[in-house]
Amino acid sequence: MKQNIFFNSQNLLITNAVEEDNMLRIEGTAAHFGEANLNNEIVDEKSFDSFFLLYREGKLTPVLNFNHDPYALIGGIDNIYTKDNALWCSAHLNKDIAICRDTLIPMVMSGDIKSYSTEGWVGFNDIVEHDDGTYYCKNFMLTGVAVVSLPADYNSEFSIKNYFENNKTLKTKKLNPIYHIFR
Repeated sequence: MKQNIFFNSQNLLITNAVEEDNMLRIEGTAAHFGEANLNNEIVDEKSFDSFFLLYREGKLTPVLNFNHDPYALIGGIDNIYTKDNALWCSAHLNKDIAICRDTLIPMVMSGDIKSYSTEGWVGFNDIVEHDDGTYYCKNFMLTGVAVVSLPADYNSEFSIKNYFENNKTLKTKKLNPIYHIFR
């Protein structure tokens, strides 16, 4: 019998959960600041200042797609924010979309696909080239976040959001009828 892993820590493994709606919610890092990715690109929190101004004003919300395919929209972005020296993204995969239901969600649930990748544009004058072949993006206008199997930022990973991730103040690890918990 296949077990889907919803949450895994040193003391707790959740392999089943009741879902509230027709969306699979995921959250994780989309870019790490100050580190060159496999494309030799470096961003920091300031790189996204112009984006966040438009995002907070409701003028720009990035799309969520699969493997950077602009025709493979798979859900939506719920929130983008910075914390822990990284760009974070909360999103949802729509189970009513065939590619999500039949391919992507099973691969996410099994852990075969677990990464985000950013996409957007950078003006020529906003690129600072370094002697080591890397370049810094002074202004990165984020237009999309892709769920990918091979990210340029190899440390960018998401996990499935669930009750235990949302409720960090959980004081007990007793068996809950909604969740099957194994230690």
